[in-house]
Amino acid sequence: MTGDDELDGEDEELVTSFYKHLTAEKGLSEKTASRHADEIEFFAMYLKGYGQGTLPEVTGMDIEDYLGDWYIRKVASSRSDLRQIPVSFKKFYRFLHERGYLGEEELEDIFDAFKNPDRYIRRLDAYLKLDPYSDTLDEDYERWFFEGLGGVADEHHPFDVNSGISQAFSEADLESGKTSLPDDFRTFLRYIISNNGMKLTTANNFIRRKDLFALNKLMKSPEDLKGSANQPDLQTIHLFYNLAKTLNLVVGNEKNRLEVTPRIDIFMNLSPKEQFIILFDALWNRTVWGRLLPPQYYVSHEWVQPLRDVIAAHFATCEPDIRYHFVEETWRITMNNIGIDDIPEVYPPINFLSISIFAERIMPALKSFGLLDFGYTKEREEYAIKRGWGIEWFSITTLGGKILEGVHADAPTLA
Repeated sequence: MTGDDELDGEDEELVTSFYKHLTAEKGLSEKTASRHADEIEFFAMYLKGYGQGTLPEVTGMDIEDYLGDWYIRKVASSRSDLRQIPVSFKKFYRFLHERGYLGEEELEDIFDAFKNPDRYIRRLDAYLKLDPYSDTLDEDYERWFFEGLGGVADEHHPFDVNSGISQAFSEADLESGKTSLPDDFRTFLRYIISNNGMKLTTANNFIRRKDLFALNKLMKSPEDLKGSANQPDLQTIHLFYNLAKTLNLVVGNEKNRLEVTPRIDIFMNLSPKEQFIILFDALWNRTVWGRLLPPQYYVSHEWVQPLRDVIAAHFATCEPDIRYHFVEETWRITMNNIGIDDIPEVYPPINFLSISIFAERIMPALKSFGLLDFGYTKEREEYAIKRGWGIEWFSITTLGGKILEGVHADAPTLA
């Protein structure tokens, strides 16, 4: 870069406005907002230093070059360095879109750069494995450089299987586990395939009630539903819908209809174990957890999802089939791994892991995967029942212990 540390006037004003937007309109703490704004400011300096224009002129390819090449070579030293950036960038460019700086197509192009953020992690891993003392360093680096984000993946098998998780359990472990999720997800996909192009709701592009009730009846453990139920009211179907979209097995077209993609046939032909790993990885690492909440319930607890590696590490230490007090264990996670400035200023302090997206949607999802079991307190207020809060105890299954240990082994160390 040039060494000129001052931003162009427009970029500087946008970064400042973004910070104010996060604090005044989104209610984020100054520390959290500063962290997001700093990521954008650093990117703006990169753009200026290399003559690549201003922040509103950025394309998805520019971001891929930055995260998949320059940032890895010049800045990143660990996986955690790369994990936060996509979150900050999506907030910023959604902010620019809302302010009229970007059109729908420009925003979609930029968001495409974040559809599979794990590819940046994998590229960093490959870079860190280069041996500076190797006689073939030049050739190894050249191979890494020109391989790019696409890598050498087989176009007929476009799904990544996490090796750490794959090695942690066997097909026999999966067969003996208490989960019908893989079978139910395949049933869900078969229904979508047989009704390819089915119409979605106008409001949120969700599955319509007629199809929801038909799908629910096909599940091995159907949920009790009211006649007025909508997609987010069905934990399983809403989870499957989001996982299918995350994996690009289905897409909503311009006519507000749900269409399958060629990837769905590839997925269906994989082994049950491969499917299971891909689905779990989609939930744990790729799906934005907030999307699993009903739209009208959304409350921002943005620090919850970045704790997923810490949560996995903590749960992996639990003895299988032993009941643990949910609030006590999640409180330990919160207090041991969150800086005091990052905890919302509430007195007395509240364990937000126990009354957030984690308790409401992620714990039930983990139970569906057969990784744990839990029970609610006997006396819960109606509001807590509606939100899925009030978990009293949980226990890790044998399968869950193995998989969470695999996640923990593959995760970066939290600084």
